[in-house]
Amino acid sequence: MLRSEPADVCIIGSGMAGALVAASCAQRGMRVVLLEAGPRYPLAERKAGLDSWLVTGHFPYAVHPGRDGFVNSATSVVANYPLNALRAKGVGGSTLHWEGVAERLFASDFRTATQYGLGTDWPLSYAELEPWYGRAEAEIGVSGEPIPLAAPRSTPFPMPAFPDSYDDARWRRVAERLRIQMGRAAYARNSVPYRGRSPCVAWGMCQVCPSGARYSADFHVELAERTGKCEVAVETVARRLEVDAGGTVRAVHATTLDGRDLEFRAARYVVAAHAIESARLLMLSGIGAHADQVGRHLMEHWYLSGRGLSAERGWPGRIGFPILESFHWYDGAERRDRGAIKLEFHALGDPLAALEATPPVWGRALAERDCASFGYWLSAEAGCEHQAHPESRVTLDPVSKDVFGDPVPNLHFVRDATDQRTIDRGHALLSTVLEAAGLREIHVGRNPYPVAHHMGTCRMSVDPAGGVVDRDLRVHGLTNLHVVGSSVFPTVGCVPPTLTIAALALRLGARLASRPATP
Repeated sequence: MLRSEPADVCIIGSGMAGALVAASCAQRGMRVVLLEAGPRYPLAERKAGLDSWLVTGHFPYAVHPGRDGFVNSATSVVANYPLNALRAKGVGGSTLHWEGVAERLFASDFRTATQYGLGTDWPLSYAELEPWYGRAEAEIGVSGEPIPLAAPRSTPFPMPAFPDSYDDARWRRVAERLRIQMGRAAYARNSVPYRGRSPCVAWGMCQVCPSGARYSADFHVELAERTGKCEVAVETVARRLEVDAGGTVRAVHATTLDGRDLEFRAARYVVAAHAIESARLLMLSGIGAHADQVGRHLMEHWYLSGRGLSAERGWPGRIGFPILESFHWYDGAERRDRGAIKLEFHALGDPLAALEATPPVWGRALAERDCASFGYWLSAEAGCEHQAHPESRVTLDPVSKDVFGDPVPNLHFVRDATDQRTIDRGHALLSTVLEAAGLREIHVGRNPYPVAHHMGTCRMSVDPAGGVVDRDLRVHGLTNLHVVGSSVFPTVGCVPPTLTIAALALRLGARLASRPATP
């Protein structure tokens, strides 16, 4: 087994959380080793990856069949959960393929038990995290403007919001008709040049942005490496954390994809390997078994979509991109009975995407319908909060193994009656706004689908019996192990988790650097 020189901090995972912790520590003079299970995807090669994706339909971020296996045992909730299409393993993690929505949780999301009698309160308040939200927006580069009803902020956005798209004007009129508030979503996409990166040049494929205008965490990995204090080990899979009898992690045992066994030692350790793999690593290491909390409270955001034909033709995807959303039904008295809901508004660029709502047509009839309906389809989505449920969880599968012989993660999603009320309300709201838009051939889907927001499994708690980490993200009962990322969320609201991940990571990085330890 090869052993590395001891570091000040060893970080497992180079996505948003791991990259920001690495940069924070390295820029403060700490020696960092960063382990990543996947390869590098250089920015210069992303145009070729985009071309390949458009021609072949194959996503440019490789899935390794021996490394990335999993089992979905909750087929009644989601029949074919597409985990490997909803994450990316590589330097930058899943920010390699995100769309860049970067929004803050609401203040109420941190205290749903107190305010609404649902869920559990975070050990942190919004006010405590708010300065770190501002720093996160500055670090990754967020374009936006204050949105009605959203949480208060102490700093302006680093960049101005993108303007409404051509098609957003139709939705603005619907909002006036319904007297609901709409606003522009905040994105980690440059609306102007920012920190040496290009402004958005409208490639229209944010999941493989070739220009670098949309932020991905490999930018901060590079910043960490430039300090000379950060070593990155790619295609290196962390398999076990070695813990002594006193509750101190002594080493990470890892194996490279070409079969070399490695050992990494540090004064402090940070697990930032995504909600699924972070929980799996802790379970493989026997950590947290005493309270049986690791892996529990697995959450997603469940979306519904609806569409219909407008009398007015637009130009979807041709003049700007959809940016409008509404938090009108996010909070309020209803939230005592169901979760948060937000609505997003779009125009379908491809009429073929709406064919499941119509009788099947083929050949010349299909071509005629395609030409006749282009630009007339409007669509909306309802994002629905998922409640934390102890039986919604990740476990180690007793049968399936990965290429190293370790159990793969078994995902078991649970949705309870509160979740169903949220979904039913989202369906009703979509019907309301589509009808208010005066559309015909309206169709609203009944089956909610996941959107790649894996959360929970290592949640924060005051009491070790109720979670995995404390308010400073240190694992209960251990002296030098932290977990960071969406895995630590006690509740999830209904905004994407990425900006909150970034805020928590910056807060943790500053705390680690202020309390140095010697290996």
